Amino acid sequence: MKDSLKLMRHHLGSIDLSDMVDEKELNEQERRDYCAAIHAVFPRLEKDVKALLYQQLLFGAKESADWEQVIFGRGVMEGPAILLEKWKAAHLEHMNRSNEEPFDKTNPLSEI
Repeated sequence: MKDSLKLMRHHLGSIDLSDMVDEKELNEQERRDYCAAIHAVFPRLEKDVKALLYQQLLFGAKESADWEQVIFGRGVMEGPAILLEKWKAAHLEHMNRSNEEPFDKTNPLSEI
């Protein structure tokens, strides 16, 4: 599925999540902090971005006068969709990491 989505986006002139390269590579602690921060707000981000994408889809379907406007509207949707994929991956990474790390019963305040 990921390969076909990448191929479709490239054929339409858009980048894919796999094309995004961070200018500054994060070290392990920075990556953990980033994933934790995204995890904390992801449910709200996901809801807002999906609502935006849906509204854009409806607007493009109802209000577009010609094919150029449809194409432009689709382009408007790609950026938030790609960011949503990136944030979802960070959210899932944090959840998986949290499941792997056992809670230290001898130091209950270490998580605070």
